[in-house]
Amino acid sequence: MDVASRFLDIDGLFNFRDLGGYRTEDGRSVAWGRLYRSDGLHRLTGRGAAAFLALGAATVLDLRTAAELSERTWEPPPDWPGRLLHVPLLRRVPDWSALPSEESARPDFAVDHYREIAVEGASGLRAAVEALAAPDALPAVFHCAAGKDRTGVLAAFVLRLLGVPAEDVADDYALSETATARWQASVTAGGEDDTRTHWSHVPPSMLTANRETMLGFLRAIEDEHGSPAGFATALGLRPTTLDRLRAALLD
Repeated sequence: MDVASRFLDIDGLFNFRDLGGYRTEDGRSVAWGRLYRSDGLHRLTGRGAAAFLALGAATVLDLRTAAELSERTWEPPPDWPGRLLHVPLLRRVPDWSALPSEESARPDFAVDHYREIAVEGASGLRAAVEALAAPDALPAVFHCAAGKDRTGVLAAFVLRLLGVPAEDVADDYALSETATARWQASVTAGGEDDTRTHWSHVPPSMLTANRETMLGFLRAIEDEHGSPAGFATALGLRPTTLDRLRAALLD
């Protein structure tokens, strides 16, 4: 995997990545330049906004909570002709301050949290896939705050629906480690820490992008539903929607 080719230079952002290039189990590949994942677009600078416009994105899906939107609003550039959709995957940002230490320390805590996102955010996952499969929806960008957790769940779901092997999905998830290092370097150098998280209370497994976390999440979902398509059916997605998604995103 060429990591450098996945991260785009979008000023103000640390985790803006192209999901293209992954090979599928049937020998096809995800098209480059059609689907991007990111951290919060409210961080875009003027130069970053120009780079965003140059991508020609037709759709942006914001996966954050209503409270996050009100606190850190992204105003699209006035000359952007695209469509912005709010598709929350959680009702509120988790508060883990009262969590017992033995619960917080569980190495599989993040796996269980991602399963909670998949349950609580079921309608959002369905709406996101339907939006991405709609005519003229691409190129599209979806993001949360850091671009790791909620964005990681949606990215994993879409890639698995396209037929990308779980191991490659886990590799893509783990690239957020690079983004976290970039963000931490920015804060150390005096950049703004615009997160709402009380870091001392965050379970350790939530502070990393360990590929085993994503593999554990995918195993749990597929053990319950049999396959990515089975999960899609449980969410109420129609086969025709999945066909349109694959036609739009696969070469």
